Amino acid sequence: MDVSQPTILVVDDTEDNLDLLEFALKRKPVRMLRASSGKECLQISAQNRPDVIILDIQMPEMDGFETLKHLRASKKTADIPVIFLTAQRKDASSIEQGLSLGVDEYLTKPIDIDELLVRTRSLVRLKKMEAELERTKADFMAMLIHDMRSPIGGVSSILELLEEPLIKGSPIQDVHRELLISAEDATRRLLNLINDMLDLSKFEAGKMNLIREPVYIGEIANRIVKQMQPQFKQKRIQIDISLEDGLPSISADAQKITQVYANILSNALKFTPAKGTVQISVVSSKNAAGAIEFIQTSISNNGPGILPNELPTLFERYKQGIASEIVQAKGTGLGLAICKLIVEAHGGVITAESEPGKITTFRFSLPASAPAES
Repeated sequence: MDVSQPTILVVDDTEDNLDLLEFALKRKPVRMLRASSGKECLQISAQNRPDVIILDIQMPEMDGFETLKHLRASKKTADIPVIFLTAQRKDASSIEQGLSLGVDEYLTKPIDIDELLVRTRSLVRLKKMEAELERTKADFMAMLIHDMRSPIGGVSSILELLEEPLIKGSPIQDVHRELLISAEDATRRLLNLINDMLDLSKFEAGKMNLIREPVYIGEIANRIVKQMQPQFKQKRIQIDISLEDGLPSISADAQKITQVYANILSNALKFTPAKGTVQISVVSSKNAAGAIEFIQTSISNNGPGILPNELPTLFERYKQGIASEIVQAKGTGLGLAICKLIVEAHGGVITAESEPGKITTFRFSLPASAPAES
């Protein structure tokens, strides 16, 4: 992101306007890209990631408002500053609509080149400062959480040792045992929170590198089910797994995908009542030519469910629904947020759907081949 010589993408359906602006900017400290439609704007923005987009509102097929909506919806272009270019529609309702969609500035035709450059540099500078602030905050959080993890881990280990049947040759009194178990439980939950926060901060800072290798999703699913089987059995929950035959290996970070399974199954364990059921299904998704595009996992349980108004924010950090209060389940509120980051880092998608009181299903799809590096 070069403040002194930013790259701007100008989007206008009139080629003459683009030619005039390109000529006017020819000797200015700016690099100009051009697009003559909303669709072309989306393609060029995703490929080149300009510092600023100058977007004409009035265009056929896909106008500026619709184009901006698509820009903000894409992870690749969501944070690119956009300046709306308008001739006739600088009325209050248009401005309100643009601001609600996330436009940063307005300019009117004919364009004042000096004003355009000033506004562009201002937006680029602001975006750079925001990025640096986020980086600093993420680095600080990662350092703080990392430093907290060691002493908490030490305390947890000491508590485990103190739970041994004998201390100095004498049996532990029941009341002391209860206190130790309670302290260990609290310490373990704090350590889980610290580990989740560390993972989250690394992902959001772009410092969580995926160690990709050929992995079989079915093997990961079977392994985590086997590991957690005693916990489900203790709560008298039936857990079933169904794997499609002949599933191919995919390029993924096995440890991170295991974490996704563990987090979702831990939720199912919390919210599924005794004598309830949890069902896991792993299948392939094919394209029109019959080639496997995705491997999809579905994990369903018959717990209290998720209310419709909670679904849109379910994968946000620290979000816990009313079901947590119903079953008095304690958690960090970060597990599903981490699942989303892991799945999306692999180029996949994770969703949830629920019929409260009947069934809740989490689905995540991972591409059968690793996405090309951008």
